[in-house]
Amino acid sequence: MKSFVVALGILAVSMTFIGCGQQKAPPAQSSAGAEALPPAAAPKIEVAVQPAPVAPAKAEALPPAAAPATLPAAKEMVIADFNTGGKPNNVGGDFGSWDKDPNDPSQGTRMSFNPDEKYGKDGFSLQLDYDVDSPNPAYNGFWMKLGDIDATYYNKLVLYIKGDEAKGYPQKLKVELKNAKGEVGKAYISQISGTWAPVEIKFSDFQGIKDFSKMTEFTIVFEDSVSRPKAGTVYIDSMGFARD
Repeated sequence: MKSFVVALGILAVSMTFIGCGQQKAPPAQSSAGAEALPPAAAPKIEVAVQPAPVAPAKAEALPPAAAPATLPAAKEMVIADFNTGGKPNNVGGDFGSWDKDPNDPSQGTRMSFNPDEKYGKDGFSLQLDYDVDSPNPAYNGFWMKLGDIDATYYNKLVLYIKGDEAKGYPQKLKVELKNAKGEVGKAYISQISGTWAPVEIKFSDFQGIKDFSKMTEFTIVFEDSVSRPKAGTVYIDSMGFARD
């Protein structure tokens, strides 16, 4: 019995010691009474400050560049000087001789280039050997394309002409101008001699043509009715348009 009591005492002492070694958790505080802790300060980041872009100054409108001054048209447009001794003419046009009736061997015009009979020192002249001495009605001559050139700035046709004294030459020949509208203007050259002579024919003398804005063709006509003699040779050089 005594031993049982001693054992109970030892057990009580042990329980007391164990209870003293345990710590109670502090009572939880109500959220209402708790003071919120400040959040941890974010680390300070240094940012390089870029200067604000400077707005460009408002550009002032520059005056438009002055257009180059228009050069006045030359007072003369050379259409054919024949200096190359071949085709085309000075404005890129073709040319040649023509006959009323190619099947009539008794009449016709033959074209060539002459380096000896020319107006000026260089190049050639156009040589036209004509023949209208035929038992049939005859006329023939020379044609030249003008390339639809605008001749409204000019007011006359100009050229140089010479007759061959040895072969003979006509006292009169007809020239024609044609335009894109189909109008045909006709005039006559009568100042032909054995020396080079300038010829000027006013546009107003070309009866039948009114519009000179698109010229297509120049023609020389030898007619049996006015050609005396009926066979001969003429030289033509420096043909073109001019303005007074």
